[in-house]
Amino acid sequence: MARSNFRSQGTANNNAIEIFGDRKEPEELLWTAVLAKAVDDAIYTSDYDEALSAINWIEGGGRDFRFVCHLAGRDSNYVIKKLLTQILSRKKKIEEWKESIKKKIENGMAKKNAILAAKQKVGGTIGRRHKGGYHSGKRWGRKWHTGTQASNQTLQ
Repeated sequence: MARSNFRSQGTANNNAIEIFGDRKEPEELLWTAVLAKAVDDAIYTSDYDEALSAINWIEGGGRDFRFVCHLAGRDSNYVIKKLLTQILSRKKKIEEWKESIKKKIENGMAKKNAILAAKQKVGGTIGRRHKGGYHSGKRWGRKWHTGTQASNQTLQ
């Protein structure tokens, strides 16, 4: 029995999909992945700066976003319409988180300033005299700056 020289280019399912035209081009799959990554960043990423960047890119519906949607085979208005509620809720959560951080920082600074003010009232550093040493004003003046005699002696 002789063996056939016909070799299949894929499985039966792959051939059926190719006949009906449902197979997407690799470029379209690439741009679909780009769009999916932007949506994933906007909704699920833990990096809030990246999330806000993706949210603004999608929400703005600019020329780049529309072009990526076109290359991915999607209608940009439909994509924005479907994602708008999720994006707005995510944006609100991020803004609330940022505001809470700002309040915590302001409260912390207020506490720090109150502690510093209390230290100054009790016996802080205002009006404290320098204890001396080589860099105190009196020793510096006597030891090194005795006038023009020292400069004349070093020149001779």
